[in-house]
Amino acid sequence: MVQQNNKWNITDKRGEEIAHRYIIEILKDSKHNTVSLSDLVTLLNQRTKHIKFINRSQIKPISVYLRCNYGNVINFLDKFLTYGLIINNSDIQVKLMNQAPMIDWILVDEDEFILV
Repeated sequence: MVQQNNKWNITDKRGEEIAHRYIIEILKDSKHNTVSLSDLVTLLNQRTKHIKFINRSQIKPISVYLRCNYGNVINFLDKFLTYGLIINNSDIQVKLMNQAPMIDWILVDEDEFILV
């Protein structure tokens, strides 16, 4: 169970937006849109070090923010279809999935059309 700690200077929505923006940027910059989880966390912390995530008057990296709010980075990534996790023994790779445009479904009543 994730222990909620609401003493962050950034809202949940804003933190999620920042994480998505930089994770997608890192994955797009990598070969085959895939990077190991440990490299992703390292690069994410490096690219967001200019953003101050403050908890209890201490500046923390984004990985700590994600761990406190989601349990760990894998739980965060697993919540969204944008990311795929490839687990091969002890190696975990994160892949940016195809971002196809959303398809809107239109439900049509049987009586509204004629089969030809």
